[in-house]
Amino acid sequence: MCDIALEEETYGNIYHDPNFFDRFLSGPPARLDAVLKYCRKTNTYTKRGNRWTPTTRVTRRSVPEPPLLKLLNTIVRGVHSTTRPNFDTSPSLFLEQSEQNPPTRLEEYELPDYLLFDGITQGYSGVRTAVKIMRLAGHRKMGMVYLSLYAREMFFEQIHRRHIYCLMVCGTEVTFVRFDRGGILYSSAIDLFKDVETFITGLASLMMLNREDEGYDPYFSTKVDPDGQAVYYLDLPIETTESQSASDRGHSSKRKFKVEKIICHRFEIVGNATTVLRLYDVLEPTKSEVEPEKPRGKGKRKLVEPAPVEEEEQIGDTPYVVKISWRPTRGIKESETYKRVEGMYGLAQHIWACDVPRQCACPVPNEECSTCVVEIAHIEGLEVCDQLSNLVFSRDQYDPKGKDREGPELDTSVYTPTLRKREHYIYSYLLMTSVGVPVENAENPRQYMNAVLDAVLGYWRLFNLGYLHRDISDGNVFMLEPNQKFAWKEWINPSFEVSDIEDEELRRSEEKLREVIVKLDRDPVGVLVDFDLASKHSASNPITTGGEVEFHSSRKRRREESPPGPDKRQRLDLTRCFSQRDMSEPPPSDYTQEYTTDYRTGTVPFMSASSLGSTYGMPYRHSYLDDLESFYWLIYLSAVSHVDEGKTMNANQKQEVKLFDSPSMGSLAEYKSQMIMGGDGTSRWLNIFDNKWAKSFAFRTVLVELEEFFREVWEERDPGLTPTQAFTRFTDVLLIAVSN
Repeated sequence: MCDIALEEETYGNIYHDPNFFDRFLSGPPARLDAVLKYCRKTNTYTKRGNRWTPTTRVTRRSVPEPPLLKLLNTIVRGVHSTTRPNFDTSPSLFLEQSEQNPPTRLEEYELPDYLLFDGITQGYSGVRTAVKIMRLAGHRKMGMVYLSLYAREMFFEQIHRRHIYCLMVCGTEVTFVRFDRGGILYSSAIDLFKDVETFITGLASLMMLNREDEGYDPYFSTKVDPDGQAVYYLDLPIETTESQSASDRGHSSKRKFKVEKIICHRFEIVGNATTVLRLYDVLEPTKSEVEPEKPRGKGKRKLVEPAPVEEEEQIGDTPYVVKISWRPTRGIKESETYKRVEGMYGLAQHIWACDVPRQCACPVPNEECSTCVVEIAHIEGLEVCDQLSNLVFSRDQYDPKGKDREGPELDTSVYTPTLRKREHYIYSYLLMTSVGVPVENAENPRQYMNAVLDAVLGYWRLFNLGYLHRDISDGNVFMLEPNQKFAWKEWINPSFEVSDIEDEELRRSEEKLREVIVKLDRDPVGVLVDFDLASKHSASNPITTGGEVEFHSSRKRRREESPPGPDKRQRLDLTRCFSQRDMSEPPPSDYTQEYTTDYRTGTVPFMSASSLGSTYGMPYRHSYLDDLESFYWLIYLSAVSHVDEGKTMNANQKQEVKLFDSPSMGSLAEYKSQMIMGGDGTSRWLNIFDNKWAKSFAFRTVLVELEEFFREVWEERDPGLTPTQAFTRFTDVLLIAVSN
């Protein structure tokens, strides 16, 4: 029923909150009493029995309305009646799905029954909340599956949405559900025939929330273009820069941007939910006045002054990139890393960063409070229901190919205290100068390799500063625009002396890096971005001695195994774990057997074989060699997936891309290991992809030479490589590719 990705991200992240209404939906008592009184007047419920009275009276002038829909809209009208009189507006009402039929990727049986829109845009980009009706109270788990699908659809369409509220009605029982980046929280079930007042006050409180509390980012504003599509703007509290003078900005304390392109938008329910947008400044529109017409006829007549006519909005020329994400509090603060690498070669540059503030809740409120921020944190007192702790059904419980769409009847009324804590996230913004375009947009192999070379040099500097990136992928290596401006060229005016580095090996590494950059004698054309998964390594033991080398060299495969040939490229079905790491590191102090943490980081298709094959749930020590290997897989997959102009992907390309998207990390680890240890396999495999990049000198040279490099590292028990030697050999290969 539910796709694997949604099942995995929500697994163990579904909680019952016994204080759901007190915590999230507790509107002003006076207004709630007024709504209850309004509902009683419309005969929606009887106060004596606290019961819903689902009778539908139809007159000649009325249109029959389903009883539940009538109840929902009566509450909405009741809330509207408690607001200040505004005769020009009417409340947005719940509508049947069939009335709107917004485009969606969902199947017909998966669609919600009722939708409430924001009145600005149609489709899922304008949905405020959704309602799903299930036949029986025991169908609550399947109802949660449907609501999760709606929430993901809404997160996908609404880049400005922080959290979402939905409702499910199972039999006569209603459950309110909140979706945020920490997981799913749901209320106790409310029986409409026993406690309808709780439902009325809960829904009324939801309708009374301001847009921020309802889950909308107040930095965003939206308008509709002539095609009916949502156009997003951002008002960020930052100062002007050279690209925008104070006169352009007017007297506003904020700076307005228009979203020109969505570069990346991760719409998962649980996690960082990273969104990357390309922006342009919105300048003050110029106003032109029409000369007043002279009065016709005799006599003195007053000239009629025409109203000033506003021209179209003025957009600046300088592109920017903003990254919006829920950053985990454990680990490095990404904005601090950007400050550390300011102006450095091959690394993206930032202009402004902040953890988004919320209303100060300190004992002594402070307008400039830095501790009260928009966050998702653990909530004490949460509970779990064994039958509702995940969205997975066994084959015995549910056949997705059958006619049953409501699943089995399950008892979801028994709760126990949870032992697991919700992840702590903080909502953050990071504004950068334009990071250009993805490297796959390069015009030719040489341009591509130059961009990757610069990103590797940027990573080298990052390593010398004491960091590991841990997410080298196609989404984090970019090619700069030809006219890219640099506020500070740190590679020309260094921010520190090499002698300032205390660690001897890192000092030698930095000396060699500066030597390479000086010989290049050009500005960077590529950059490495996105440091949200970065971690620090020990300067006193920067990865290569003792056991760390053993971690990498222990990946030797059995010699009797033969590497797959070009005609045997198929998905491996392995049951054993391809564990290649020393697991002697102790687990963290808060580690328990009640749940398992995956310590492997990165984007799966680009992760190293060692990282992919390490034991799930066991601490894993990431190395700079893992990151260098990720660069190798980035280059390889670019050669695989490139499509020449006027052509389409051939069957071998599609199959290879599918292999690297394998949901089994262990299988992909074994597959990558066989490729590296197969000798000249890469050279032969490139031919079957039949495109200019795969056949080019640059790609063939780089892939063959780097394959040999990693094979030597893996085969030797102690190759004796230092970081300086490893980076030098890696970059030398790229330099050869770009020099021909």
